[in-house]
Amino acid sequence: MPYSRRDAPNCEWCSFKKNCFYELIGTKEAKKVWRDMRLANAFKRGEVVFHEGAMPQGVYVVCTGKVKIYKSSRTGQQLTTRVESPGDLVGQVTFLADEGAYTSTGEALDASVVSMIDARTFRDYLAKFPEASSALLRELARDVRRGENKARDIAFKPARGRLADTLLRMMLPKKPYPIVAGIKRRDLAEMAGLTIETTVRLLKDFEQREILRKKDKDLLIVGEDRLRALAGSAA
Repeated sequence: MPYSRRDAPNCEWCSFKKNCFYELIGTKEAKKVWRDMRLANAFKRGEVVFHEGAMPQGVYVVCTGKVKIYKSSRTGQQLTTRVESPGDLVGQVTFLADEGAYTSTGEALDASVVSMIDARTFRDYLAKFPEASSALLRELARDVRRGENKARDIAFKPARGRLADTLLRMMLPKKPYPIVAGIKRRDLAEMAGLTIETTVRLLKDFEQREILRKKDKDLLIVGEDRLRALAGSAA
């Protein structure tokens, strides 16, 4: 299904707008132009938003759902570098670098709606609204910080703490317990920088500790406080 203006969610009504680039761009006029120039598309779980090696079409915004960004080896192995949530920009680094193809693949982790602004339109927009350029720099600075934090965690945080932190980031509020919905063990392992074997072993350990409970393909977080304590552990 192609991107269309009809499918673009209304930013003013969006429950995620406080976390979005939209809230950083300044004036009412700049926001109105942003709303009007977006196209959007719906993706099913596992569908690719853009492919590693493809030439960039523009800049994307996750409106609903989650999109994982990963790199692939020649043997088909994957390394998930980050997971983008509603409000996050995607593809802006390749766009700004202007050095050719995407170096990663973007894939919907669950049913997602993604907005897109084509490259030429986005360049014209930044030229017309300088405050949007400042907002883009803040987004890039945040991405750099996230990368540094992940590198720190891989270097210093134990496996149990990294998996706990990943579960907390993927957790959705729900009653009676928060839930990690339909995330494959492989994806959890990639996001935490662990092997699948270690991830499965730790999930079983969390279950025995009554921190989580399996329900079909989902994980119910029944001990959120203990999970947060593990995520904050440095040893």
